[in-house]
Amino acid sequence: MVEGGRSMAGDSYINGSQRLSNLMSPLTGPRTPAMASIFKICLYKPFSLSFAGSVKDQTLLQRCNFPATCIFREQVPLKNECRVFARMPERTGTGVSTYLRETGTGENGDFARNDLDISHLISVLKFCGGEGCLEFGRTYHGLIAKTGLDGDEFVNTSLIDMYAKCGDIDSAVMVFNQMPRLDVASCNCLISGYANCGLFEEAFRLFMNYESWGNKPNSYTYSSMLAICGILSTIEEGKQLHAQVVKMQYLSETAVSNALLTMYCKCEAMADAESLFERLPQRNIVSWTAIIHGLYQHEGFEKAMRLFCLMRESGIEPNDYTFTIVLASCGNMKNIDNCRLLHALVIKKGMALGEFVGTALIDMYSELRETDDAEKQFKEMGNLTSKVSRNALIKGLVQNEKANEALDAFSEMVRKDAACDEFTFSPILKACASLPSFMSCQQIHAQVVKANFDKNTHVGSSLIEAYTRCGSVEDAEKVFSRISAPDVVSWNSVIKAYSQNGNPRRAISLFRRMIIKGFRPTGSTFLAVLSACSHSGKIQDGQEIFQSMINEFGVSPEEAHYSCMVDLLGRSGQIEKALDFINNTPIKPTASIWRPLFAACRCHNNLRIAEFAAKHILAMDPNDATVYVTLSNMYIEAGLLENAENQRKLMKLKEITKEPGCSWIEVNNKIHKFFSRDRTHPESEKIYDKLKQIMMLIKGTAYSTNADSLQVKEDFCLYHSEKLAVCFGLISLAAGKPVRIFKNLRVCTDCHMFMKFASMITDRVIILSDNYRFHHFNKGGCSCRDYW
Repeated sequence: MVEGGRSMAGDSYINGSQRLSNLMSPLTGPRTPAMASIFKICLYKPFSLSFAGSVKDQTLLQRCNFPATCIFREQVPLKNECRVFARMPERTGTGVSTYLRETGTGENGDFARNDLDISHLISVLKFCGGEGCLEFGRTYHGLIAKTGLDGDEFVNTSLIDMYAKCGDIDSAVMVFNQMPRLDVASCNCLISGYANCGLFEEAFRLFMNYESWGNKPNSYTYSSMLAICGILSTIEEGKQLHAQVVKMQYLSETAVSNALLTMYCKCEAMADAESLFERLPQRNIVSWTAIIHGLYQHEGFEKAMRLFCLMRESGIEPNDYTFTIVLASCGNMKNIDNCRLLHALVIKKGMALGEFVGTALIDMYSELRETDDAEKQFKEMGNLTSKVSRNALIKGLVQNEKANEALDAFSEMVRKDAACDEFTFSPILKACASLPSFMSCQQIHAQVVKANFDKNTHVGSSLIEAYTRCGSVEDAEKVFSRISAPDVVSWNSVIKAYSQNGNPRRAISLFRRMIIKGFRPTGSTFLAVLSACSHSGKIQDGQEIFQSMINEFGVSPEEAHYSCMVDLLGRSGQIEKALDFINNTPIKPTASIWRPLFAACRCHNNLRIAEFAAKHILAMDPNDATVYVTLSNMYIEAGLLENAENQRKLMKLKEITKEPGCSWIEVNNKIHKFFSRDRTHPESEKIYDKLKQIMMLIKGTAYSTNADSLQVKEDFCLYHSEKLAVCFGLISLAAGKPVRIFKNLRVCTDCHMFMKFASMITDRVIILSDNYRFHHFNKGGCSCRDYW
């Protein structure tokens, strides 16, 4: 039907074309699905090729990420399709796959083999290398071989580069060896490939053969080799390269001088780095940032800040990377005023909300212990926050002993379904360990499994440490058994878990297994196993392990190792031998070495040596209230009441006060704290009723009250904080569930005996962690064998 000389179909075409043009306007902003639909419409007549071309251009303008070529090829010749691919700003695997399939096979393949030019091939190979598309690169390599372009030097160099960047160094070497003529570019590409794959010896070997192939190293060669020297910290080879650079007159090239500067910084030759920097004819942002970074890494924070100011005075403005280094330097200087000035500059430059600079600000404020400012910065980043910035906030909160706030931040991450990695889990598990919170540990463990990090070595070690601090050695070993490739840290963690939680024999067994498997023990390993020998009474094993530590493994004993050996001898009652050991140590005995001897004297009632040890401890730590109190109690037991009273008077005279005992328990994700005779808890009435009930049940047994202080009522010990905490656990936790108590001080003898009888009467496992060790009470016994 025709109206006024114009067909209705023609009207529809014009109206449709107009609507499509409106849809493509920048104001409308079509998305990928809309563009795909428009392309499909363009496949049908009567739309013109020119209109389809404008759709293609608009697609590129809008940065739509979809395989445009698979639609566009039906309207546009293959040459134009290749151009579309080359201009795609973001190429997905689907787009590349479609493109390769459509241009590399069948009739199009014949056309491609005749039509593809070298610049196009190099462009595609560069893309494959940059995106890690190894299979696509291999496909194109086959196409190159079929077209006969595999003899071209530029194409072969691009192939070497592509294979090297994709990690297939063997294929890169194969292409290199098949080249009829080796030029400096292909050699440089293979050197970079070797370096990227960590094959540094091969890179040096290749560099030494340059001249045998008739090539001379260029500036890029020297930059690459200097970077390798920096990675390996081979200063001598770096200096030889420096001499060659000067001889070849490449020092004036900024890229080479910057590589030299970075090499000296990484090799810890800061004097050479600073000397070179002062003599540089040209300094760009890379030069300034390299020397500032070198100074920061070697704790030259003030120098780094001075150079930063000089850089700005010379007219060079810092970039994101420069600011991250300077913010870290400023934070380490602990000058809050300078940090705030630097923060203001970052805001002025419009960089405060960027991922790297914003995260550096969080780190800086965390270093200054200004966690409120760190959290404020994190919130201001809003939707721009990333996994890196979230990890920085959690790490900062944990470092500043804000474990609960860190757990809240982690919970918010989980609520928003944010991605977590090992740098998220490791610090948050430290937060669980510091509380300690067994429930939180279990919840985060579930997240670890969900994120497939339960086999990760670092996360596994953190989990073992967290479960150990919570007194759950069974969970700790389960985690250890799941780690795919446990390292020395993992072994140390699980050995320590058993050593601290009342199963020293298992700890010693794991130590021997660790050595059989070829792991070399560290100082931390020996500390854990020596402690295990001490707690299990294996004196001979402990002495042999201590000697093997020095003679077989070459580990120099430290203060803690000597302390363990004193404990080993003293625990077994060999007080005199322990004293001789202290007198013969190659280091000056510290208070921590004398303390286990003093504790052994208390347990074995050796007042004479106890007084001697106490004298040495108080000479180094005159405010140690535990020494005064323990000595006073020993005088009471020996009937020397006047001496005991004198100890109390000395404490009063020196204004030394004993830290108040505090115990806590976690119930339903909440920490409940108790102090002696505490009646502030909402469940106090039920707690005291439960305590009275238990006391009635154990009345008449071997249990007796032992007061640790002078002239105190018998019932004072009855209401110690750990007793109140365990009674609250018994009335609050489900039957059969272990009761986990934590205390800030050493558990007293009376409470220790109470826990043993309570575990027997209630048929409940009670786990008590004091400031010295874990006590696992079960059926009337304790894992410490009554020595702690």
